[in-house]
Amino acid sequence: MSRSAPDVPPAPGAAVGPTRAPSPYARELAALTGLTPEAAEHAGALHERRLLHHQPGPVPLRPLALGDVLDIAFAVLRRNPVATLGAALVVSAAAVLVPVLVALLGGWGTDALTSSAPDAALAQLMESGVVLVGNAALGAVGGTLLGGLLAHVVHAAAVGQLITLDEAWRRTRGRRWAMLGAAVVLGLAVLVGLGAYVALFWAVTLGGSVGLTLLFGLVTVPLVVALLVWASVRVGLLTVTVVALERLGVARALARSARLTRRSFWRLFGILALTSLGATVATYLLAVPLVVVAEVAPSVAGGVGTYLAAGAYALATVVPSAIATAYVTCVGAVLYLDLRMRTEGYDVALRSGLDAAGAAR
Repeated sequence: MSRSAPDVPPAPGAAVGPTRAPSPYARELAALTGLTPEAAEHAGALHERRLLHHQPGPVPLRPLALGDVLDIAFAVLRRNPVATLGAALVVSAAAVLVPVLVALLGGWGTDALTSSAPDAALAQLMESGVVLVGNAALGAVGGTLLGGLLAHVVHAAAVGQLITLDEAWRRTRGRRWAMLGAAVVLGLAVLVGLGAYVALFWAVTLGGSVGLTLLFGLVTVPLVVALLVWASVRVGLLTVTVVALERLGVARALARSARLTRRSFWRLFGILALTSLGATVATYLLAVPLVVVAEVAPSVAGGVGTYLAAGAYALATVVPSAIATAYVTCVGAVLYLDLRMRTEGYDVALRSGLDAAGAAR
């Protein structure tokens, strides 16, 4: 494969093709270098093209490919671990520890404190209804707030800013209830839709034959699953991010999310499916060593080992899910930027903001 020659200014006096508009850099280049106006114009056009590829942070200011999206999310985590992984760890730990403490204080998990095998007691407590319901509720609330927070972290990274966790949290001020409201509206819509479908299925079961019920299930269950996936990509993916960054109300954010994802369903679905699969595999790979420690420690270290096993089990519950959640959430925020750059030329707006900031200095 031949390698293309790099762009260099032509020799003085050489002919150059017409440009769309005179380059603002041509006059300065001619004065500084002594090039003819034509050669200076060509060099100025090259400089402008290089500026179009200016990348102040981990996010290239252009429409993104699949590899770009995955790499950028990882780069944001690596460059700003406190504001990303740290926030996700806080959410994951709170979603686990608060229900456990409530269960202990309520007397549902006292065996975990008095048992000779605290690791087994802790595992049993984690599977109790109180902890499962509390974990789901707090995880939903924390995940929603985390989505808005990481949206600000990723957006700041696009313009070369490295903001702290405290700064990212301050930027969500005034939008937190709106983000939670958007999550509630989406959740209620899903519950109402599923409730209506279950009622219809129950009516078919009571009024029809077994064959009709089976046929109804075979036809409608895939359709319901497909509808849920479609709605989660078209509406659910970007709504919280739009509420956080564009400061819109819930209804307008839902409509805005649908507009941004229009004609992009299959691409977004593929990226999210690949990301979710990778995050799930990574979660299991990270949890396996901790689970092995939890299984082996009691027999190796005796009484101390049982407490080591309980700690390892707790870490296996919190840490892998936090890392996976942070990565998937960052991917969603990167996709928001990508869709705006594709459909609205948002890269030009970001680049203009950088130019204005540089001029202000």
